[in-house]
Amino acid sequence: MILMSVLEMEPGEPLGLELLKDFLTFMKGFVSIPINLPWTHHGKAIKARRRIASTLKQILKEKDSFNEIMLLKGKLSDVEKVSIVLDLLFAGFETTSGLLSLLVYFLAKSSQALQNLKDEHRTLRRKKKKGEPLNWEDYKQMEFTMMVINETLRCGNLVKFVLREAIKGVDFKGYHIPAGWKILPIFSSMHLDPSLHENPSEFNPWRWADPATSKNVTPFGGGLRMCPGSELAKLEAAFFLHHLVLNYRYGKVFKSYIFGSPTIISCDLKLNKFVLQKEGKLFQSSYPKPIRDILGKHSLMIVTDVERHKKLRRIEVGLINKFSSTSNFLGGIDKLCISLMESWRGNQLILFSKQAKQFSFNLMLMNLLDMQPGEPLGLQLLEDFLTFMKGFVSIPINLPWTPYAKAVKARTRISATLKQILNEWKNRKDVQVQNGQQKGDPFDEILVKEDLISDVEKVSILLDLLLAGYETTSGLLSLLVYFLAQSPQALQTLKDEHLAIRKKKKEGEPLNWEDYKQMEFTTMVINETLRCGNLVKFVHREAIKDVKFKGYHIPAGWKVLPILSAVHLEPSLHENPSEFNPWRWTDPATSHKVVPFGGGSRLCPGSELGKLEASFFLHYLLLNYRWTMKEEEYPMLYPYMDFPKGLLIALETETKNAN
Repeated sequence: MILMSVLEMEPGEPLGLELLKDFLTFMKGFVSIPINLPWTHHGKAIKARRRIASTLKQILKEKDSFNEIMLLKGKLSDVEKVSIVLDLLFAGFETTSGLLSLLVYFLAKSSQALQNLKDEHRTLRRKKKKGEPLNWEDYKQMEFTMMVINETLRCGNLVKFVLREAIKGVDFKGYHIPAGWKILPIFSSMHLDPSLHENPSEFNPWRWADPATSKNVTPFGGGLRMCPGSELAKLEAAFFLHHLVLNYRYGKVFKSYIFGSPTIISCDLKLNKFVLQKEGKLFQSSYPKPIRDILGKHSLMIVTDVERHKKLRRIEVGLINKFSSTSNFLGGIDKLCISLMESWRGNQLILFSKQAKQFSFNLMLMNLLDMQPGEPLGLQLLEDFLTFMKGFVSIPINLPWTPYAKAVKARTRISATLKQILNEWKNRKDVQVQNGQQKGDPFDEILVKEDLISDVEKVSILLDLLLAGYETTSGLLSLLVYFLAQSPQALQTLKDEHLAIRKKKKEGEPLNWEDYKQMEFTTMVINETLRCGNLVKFVHREAIKDVKFKGYHIPAGWKVLPILSAVHLEPSLHENPSEFNPWRWTDPATSHKVVPFGGGSRLCPGSELGKLEASFFLHYLLLNYRWTMKEEEYPMLYPYMDFPKGLLIALETETKNAN
């Protein structure tokens, strides 16, 4: 479209195809890490920019009419002409393509808005002759279309922020900005501000019926530097939508090109379940290379050989079952919960996300590695593990200062520490055998006696369990605190359940399995938190042979991304899907529509353990404290689920202590 409008070129012209290829390379490196080496995105983008400039210079010489327009208000150098055209290409390409993609995304999830949009365009089309093109009068009648486009821009935030600098000292409503200071006006935060927009995360085009909404949204910046082609992009999108909604039905399954491979994206419950259940027969795990390199080829997530995966999974499940069946397992969780609650006494504010991570890691150290919180080796392991998590899915540039390189080194140190622990277990076991003592710890029985796996695989199993336990439990706890802070009725019902359980017990008596079985509403709250919070957004699979399923054809070798979160927020499956409503779980059918930890042979082996730990934690939190969120924020992918500001909460001690 931009080639045709700006450069008078028809689609398919060789020069245009060459320009598109270079432009895509240029875009990939536009905001990449500025390392100017031949193989980096930045280095390739600089070379592509030179080729684009050369091509545009050639085109400008051939397009006389375009030169006349550019020279109407004075002379411009060739460099300036090229820069103007590149600006227009960049703005038009990025704005329109991004807007179209977001429109398709949001409308696929909003059946009512899609139907209203279709009705508007059918009405327009009925007034026109067959094959008659759209005109300005038609565009002016697209009132609901404009509401949809504006709401898409508000929710999608094509322009998150802009960069500015104060050229002199500025005072504004009590704020002082010194000269020379950088300023980042964050548009997206304003667009998602609950004080400005009711239910800001909800896609609701009808909010634009109120003229005041437009004053609280600046999708393309403002002032002298407002995007000059913003209205043109809206017009192009409106025309595109007209033909799309009248000619095609786009659904929950589509083709794309992601991570360098042709990919099927599935937001369909049945197809997702089919892919997960056919692991090893029709599909296999296929994570991007950076993740494979960091986790290692022996990780349960990465292994594709069916029999080897079964063996490793059997060992991991066995290990979890062994340590969770010991007599002191529940007591250990109980004590750790009480210890954490006691450590908060006197603290009015805490960064809950950080506390949840430390608590979860201490749980894994205690249960998996038989280490107590505060042991030097455990603290070293935690420090390395946090570094490892930061680089887990970062940009794979292996230079010393990058998160990826630091994660690779941290993984090496973690492996060395775990190997040291394994050797200590083996030595301890040897001493026990020599002294005629056959008893041992659960992990000894599996990891020391297991002759079928190498030491490298043993280390990988421990790392898998640390990663899964840490990420699942810490994320779940943070999401529980977040959602319950906004749902007073659910919070009160939950508190009543735990008060009833506590009243049946003696003072200081720890929780047990029977107590856990009585936590029915707690389980509903946890399940709803997993549905709304989506700890696992999607999984990576690859078709190992041609697959046909209900009209869909997936070629062998194609990647498949079952989007679990899309199913959890699908209006046709869940009434008011964006609403946190634990009571929806009274309907047994709900459990068949939610797969928070994947499924099939790769179902997270510790998922139920994470729910148990969260239930115990909630018991002591609810009976010891009340809390409120001190800052407005939302869970985001960083790249895994996290709270950017750390989930700052204010604590208030309950009058009766649960301990």
